[in-house]
Amino acid sequence: MNELLSNPAIQAGVAPFVAALVVAALLHRTRLLGLAIGAGFFTVVFLALGFSFDSLTSARKMVLAGTATTILVLVLELTSVQSGKAVRAALALLAAAAAVWVVLRVLQQKETGPALLAGAAAALYLAALVESGNRAGDDSVSAASGALMLGLCSGGLALLGASASLAQVGIAIGASSGAALLLQMLTGKRAPTGWTLALPATVVAGLVGLLAVFTGSLPWYCLLPTLAISWAPRVVPTGKWPVWLTAFLSALAALVPMLLAVAIAWFTAGSSST
Repeated sequence: MNELLSNPAIQAGVAPFVAALVVAALLHRTRLLGLAIGAGFFTVVFLALGFSFDSLTSARKMVLAGTATTILVLVLELTSVQSGKAVRAALALLAAAAAVWVVLRVLQQKETGPALLAGAAAALYLAALVESGNRAGDDSVSAASGALMLGLCSGGLALLGASASLAQVGIAIGASSGAALLLQMLTGKRAPTGWTLALPATVVAGLVGLLAVFTGSLPWYCLLPTLAISWAPRVVPTGKWPVWLTAFLSALAALVPMLLAVAIAWFTAGSSST
């Protein structure tokens, strides 16, 4: 069993998917489906990273930020907080602060000017990513489709940025979001609209991408197409087709900017190695 659980494919894909699917099955009739993504995140952290916080490395800060986001989903949905401008602005500001906090050690190693520029760019990126996920998340199928591709994209970018542990986290977010999407496809019913469904995915996947840039070898411009992933599923009309077909088409739409981001990273890595 220990050998099985130490397999990276199990840690990053199978185990988070199963954990998220179980939680999704329990919560798919509620507004708390986003907790399924959190369950998958906690699973990969437990199996691959651990919950030790003796020293707050950037990766451990990411774990804390993902944990706080999952708790925030629970609070926002249980208190029926609506997705108003003020709430979304507050979440974007929190995301921006989290981005700077997570990459702070790297920023401290830079000169003042470059550090300020890099910190502002990181904050703006994660704030924009979270805002796009919140704005586009009023349909559970679209939100889960976008979260699926965003997670897989961040995992692929981290892998190309030479960070296997970050890649595992990103892939786990994609697998967990895929479980939430699959359950809706199997039941043929959308989950009750919880606008925070994709919030854990956007925060964690966004931080994975940032860390792949700041601590790995990923160029910053590879992250730009990811800003369109949450919006891409919205080109598919809701309510026009069966849930399974809508989910498939939504995921296919989100696949386009995902492949663009990975292709840019792939060709950049190939050109730098020659």
